[in-house]
Amino acid sequence: MRTLIITLACAAVLALSGVSQAAQIASPILYGNEDQVFAQCIVVNSGTTPLTVTLKILDSFGLTVATDNCDGSLDAEEFCTRALAIDNQTAYACIATAGSVATLRGTLVLEEKVPNPSTGGTFRRPIRSAPLW
Repeated sequence: MRTLIITLACAAVLALSGVSQAAQIASPILYGNEDQVFAQCIVVNSGTTPLTVTLKILDSFGLTVATDNCDGSLDAEEFCTRALAIDNQTAYACIATAGSVATLRGTLVLEEKVPNPSTGGTFRRPIRSAPLW
């Protein structure tokens, strides 16, 4: 009986103590225009200690379309970026997850491809951006 009471007490303490959660900052969902071709999520660690950071880019359906673990650790004053070619009919958002986001700053940028008259080629130009909060 004593073992049962101790086991129940331990289970109750564990159930009430909760699991440590990671913090997140995220952009709103963005749609650039019908010419959007590229999305880029960028974060910087403005603190003094390294952080383990994960970046995710999601589409308007909530599906993760790209991830990056920032090479395992994002040192102080370093940045990490995840970029990918995107569909021009979908909106996108970015989420950065870390143990603490107090020193993380970030943005999501959508870009379009425009002609470059000086080279005859094209380049990507930002058309819309939003900060991660």
